Formats: sequence, C-alpha cells, structure tokens
Amino acid sequence: MFHHGASSGQIIGRIERGASAIYTILHDILGQNFVPPVIIFVGVAATLIYKDPLIALTVFWPLPVYIASIQRTMNRIYEIERKVNEEFEAVSKESYDIAANILTVKKFFQEKPELDNQMKLLRKARVTQYSAERLWKIMENLQTFLATAGRIGVIIVGGMFVINGRSTLGEFVLYIALNNMVYVPTANLANILPRLRRNLPRVERLFALLDEPVLVSDKPGAVPLPYHGQKIEFKQVTFCYGKENRPALKDVSVAIKAGERVALVGRSGSGKTTFVNLLLRSFDPEKGSVLIDGHNLRDVTRESLLNQTAVVPQEVDLFSRTIFENIAYGKPEANKEEVMLAAKTALAHDFITHAERGYDTLVGERGIKLSGGERQRIGIARAVLRDPRILILDEATSHLDTESEKLIAKATDTLIQSRTTFIIAHRLSTVLGADRILVFNNGEIEAEGKHEELLEKCPTYRKLYSLQFSKE
Repeated sequence: MFHHGASSGQIIGRIERGASAIYTILHDILGQNFVPPVIIFVGVAATLIYKDPLIALTVFWPLPVYIASIQRTMNRIYEIERKVNEEFEAVSKESYDIAANILTVKKFFQEKPELDNQMKLLRKARVTQYSAERLWKIMENLQTFLATAGRIGVIIVGGMFVINGRSTLGEFVLYIALNNMVYVPTANLANILPRLRRNLPRVERLFALLDEPVLVSDKPGAVPLPYHGQKIEFKQVTFCYGKENRPALKDVSVAIKAGERVALVGRSGSGKTTFVNLLLRSFDPEKGSVLIDGHNLRDVTRESLLNQTAVVPQEVDLFSRTIFENIAYGKPEANKEEVMLAAKTALAHDFITHAERGYDTLVGERGIKLSGGERQRIGIARAVLRDPRILILDEATSHLDTESEKLIAKATDTLIQSRTTFIIAHRLSTVLGADRILVFNNGEIEAEGKHEELLEKCPTYRKLYSLQFSKE
C-alpha cells in the first residue's frame, strides 16, 4: 500500500540523506572524532588532577557549562532539522517528477514555471536550514568564548600559583601546553551531541521507511503452488485501500474455470484492477479468501504464484536497457530464438529488426525511444515469453490503433489458448469474444454472462455499451 501513495523522488531523497547521516554518525562522529579525543581528554585530565586538581577544574569548567547550554537548544534544533529533511525531500520529489516528465514539460512550454516552482521550494528549504545554522553559529560562538575563558583562567590561576610558590615556572608552562592540547579534542567531544542530534532526524526517517510493514509475505510453512489446471475462486472477498476509504471490493464471490477467457468491465474505480491485484496477491483480502485449485493464496509462496502469471499492464514499464533485455526480463535465461519467437507472436519482430541495432537497441528511460504501440507490443512479447498459466491483459491494446488492435488480438489468440485469461478493458469491442464477462459496479460484481445476455439483463453493461457505440 505504501508504494501506491509514496513519491519515488521523496523515497530516493530520504534514502540518500539517511544513508549520508548514518555514515556521518558511524565514521565521522563515533569513529575519527570520538576515540582519539577521549584518549587525549582522559590522559590530560589524569595528568592535571595528579599535578593540581584546582588547575584541572580551571581547565575543564567550561565543558559542563557548554553542555548545559546546548541542551537548552537541542529540542528546537531537532525539530528544525526534521522540517529541513521534509522540505528537501519535497525538492527531490519535484526534481524527479520533472526529470521523468521532461518531454511533457517541453511540449507545454512549462520550463520556466517548473524552474520557478523548484527554486521556490529550494529557497523555502534553505531558509529553514539557515535558521538551524544560526543556532549552530550561536553555539559555536559560545564554545569559543568559554574556551577562551578557560585559557585566561589557566593563565591567571597558574600565574598566581607561580607567584605564591605553589607551582614552578615549568609547571605553569606545562599547564598552558596541556590546556592547548586538550582544547581541540574537547571541542570535538562537545560537538558530538549536537551533531548526533542533527543527523538523527534523517536516520529516523530512513528507518521509518525501512520499517514500513510488508503487507504480503510468505507465512511460515508456505508451500509452492501446484501447476494451475482447475479453477480460480473468490469466496466472499472484501478489500479496502485504507480503513477510512470505502471498500474497493465488497463480498465478491466468483469461480473461473481453468482455460476460461474472462473479461472484466465497469466504470473507472469499480473494482476491476483491485480484483486482479488480489489474484496476484499484491494484497491480501480483509475478509474472505482467494483460491487457485483449492489452495488459499495465503498458504502458498508468492514466487510459485507469480511464476505462473504474466501481466500486460496499461502502461508497460520498460527499463533503460536493450529491447532483448526488456523482453527477457520475465525469463532471464531465455535465448535469442525464444525472445525472437515471442516478439513475432506479439507482432513486434518487424519494427525491432528495423531499429538501429535490432534487438540490441537501447529503448531509453521508460522506453522513451519507442512509440506507445511499440512499448505495448514489447510488453505482450514479455508475457508470451513467460508462458504463463494465468494471463492478465490490463487494457493491453489501449495504445494501439484499430488495425494494430485486430492484429494483436489475432496474435494473442494462440497465447490465450489453454490459459486462464483475464481481460480488463473499457472498450467493449475487445471483450466481445470472451467466454464470460464480469460487470463490476461500486466494488461488486453486478452481473456476469455473455455479451448478448448482459445487454438484456444488466443496466450498467447496457449503458456502457450504448455510450461507447453511440460515440463510435
């Protein structure tokens, strides 16, 4: 559920700042700046106490005063640093969004507005950061003042001891040298607490990210799902995205036979995608159960389930790699012949061979070098190569023109044979040949059946059909 609401830019920013803070704490603070000063501090303190406790008190009295003073500002600095981290994460989020959608920004001539907005967010973060820096500067000045006061105190007290014969001139010089020797390491020790407090908010936000609950995981004793060949069942399934939202699915019960071609139709937000997500076990239902061949999905390993499924989504996610690597992503061990056969089945082979480097052509970030239809065919080829028992076509032809849609439908007929197939589509022309159509409405299956009978008995389906075909 976390990834449905979190920004990639914010996540990246939080990880980067948190990792940097951990390094600072472990390496700079607790490593180089902690052990050596402690050794020097203990050695000098022991020497001064042995020589003259009053001189030792004169040297070290500023330290507790400084620590007591800085404690008064720590809570304020801590809250400011938390706000600084949140604001810089917002900057990271906007930067990522702009980079990911740079072509849209250019098409709408929004470079300057986006830059202005980015600078506004950055200035806001900087102002907050400067308020923390001012407090740090005050504490640094206080530290310098107290250290100077300590040095003057040693000179005055040590000089008086020489005059009245309590100390020799050589001891006086030793006291001044020890005071100078302990100044830098003592200052480092005094700075450890504020530096820790400064970095802790970043570490806490990183750990909060790492502590996000894993909503779906294999339970102890989970077993591999046997090869699917019977039926898929939803038994009184209810699911909600967050406790405050209305149920995305309400008491849904349906059984699908193996090899059946099932179309899922309904308005946006009616529950179609949620139905598929529960089948893939992206989430577990709050009530009820999802079963494949009698096996509750909670009792089987996710790997064995997903190894038997393939999804062609509305927007095919492509990596900035070669066409070959993108097709073979679901089956990394596939050879070139297998990949080419999958591409031919998806009618992608021709445009691939005409590309600059054929199957070794880089597609760019998110497949930006390919057209929408080409990306869609790469996604279909990826599913073909996976050879799944359960196939999900989520608006699989939504980015293709009518001619290409017909060709893809013909090419996938072979793929669909003997596989349990779910087709999600708003265009009813793509689902008329389904064995069964499930009509979703407000999280419920309002009706099911074939096209002709649904036109007669289901008002929602009839309305969807009339709206689409009246436009066409």
